[in-house]
Amino acid sequence: MTASVSPLRADIDLDAPGRHVGHVRLPHSTHESAYGWIPVPIASIKGGEGPSVLLTAGNHGDEYEGQIALLKLIRELDPAALHGRVIVMPRLNLPAAAAGRRTSPIDDGNLNRVFPGDPDGTPTEQIACYVTRVLLPLTQASVDIHSGGSSLDYLPCAFARVPAEASARAAQRAALAAFGAPLAIMVEKPQTNRSLSAAALAAGHLSFATEIGGGGTTRPATQAVADAGIRRFLAHLGMIDPVPAPAAAPRFMRVIGPPHYVYAPVRGLFEPGFALGDTVRAGDVAGWIHFPEEPERAPRALHFAGDGMVVCRRVPSLVAPGDCLAHLASDI
Repeated sequence: MTASVSPLRADIDLDAPGRHVGHVRLPHSTHESAYGWIPVPIASIKGGEGPSVLLTAGNHGDEYEGQIALLKLIRELDPAALHGRVIVMPRLNLPAAAAGRRTSPIDDGNLNRVFPGDPDGTPTEQIACYVTRVLLPLTQASVDIHSGGSSLDYLPCAFARVPAEASARAAQRAALAAFGAPLAIMVEKPQTNRSLSAAALAAGHLSFATEIGGGGTTRPATQAVADAGIRRFLAHLGMIDPVPAPAAAPRFMRVIGPPHYVYAPVRGLFEPGFALGDTVRAGDVAGWIHFPEEPERAPRALHFAGDGMVVCRRVPSLVAPGDCLAHLASDI
């Protein structure tokens, strides 16, 4: 690997057999540390012959189910019983994760909006570049574990950008069924082409992401989805021994675009008229925005623009124009 590929480097041998845990060194010169580097955690666990898989979490730093699940996996996965290699980055955007923020406090970078990255860019762009140019070419499959973070709460789901090729779609659907989240949501019109999922699909990966819980915390039920799902995915690829299947097959749904989202048009306090999991119709009241600085002013009612099930809601009641308040998915 040369600087023209990425200025970042791992201080472990990603090809060596066994379990190796270290850091990807992100050069970062500051007033306090002239020749310093940011230590982004990485692990490589390699056994016998088999595929290479990349598992990431902490792409957004305030999303915790994936970080915890991958920390457990690093400790518990036995190289002697593994067929293939698993490269794990449990806190991919380390500056954001260390601060408990969605974005990096260093450059305000949203890592999942800057792929494929830039080797000469900001620290966040350099992390994206390292994943794109170094880790994706080393692997054939990947899962990027997300949840709702501080501002959103999701019904636990796998969240999949739909590949263009029919064979890739079939392979992805089988992997989603094996992962076993209660919902598998197929994104037909992604909001961005600069995500890790987009970069992984462009690299020919069998790939999907997740949205598991949120609210800036983790709960036993959501953590269990992440913990079990990642092991079922590895078993599906034949990398580890079979593990118990989910109690029920995932419900496959889709997000089709703007009619499935509700956004705040004004500033105020949002009172939702729905709960996660509710089934709604176009025209139903989604909630009301109240105006605490104008107590005499009537609240503004908001309405759903499409039909579906509420799979995500905003957590903070304080809202500003452009904040996502809810989004829906519909059955395939």
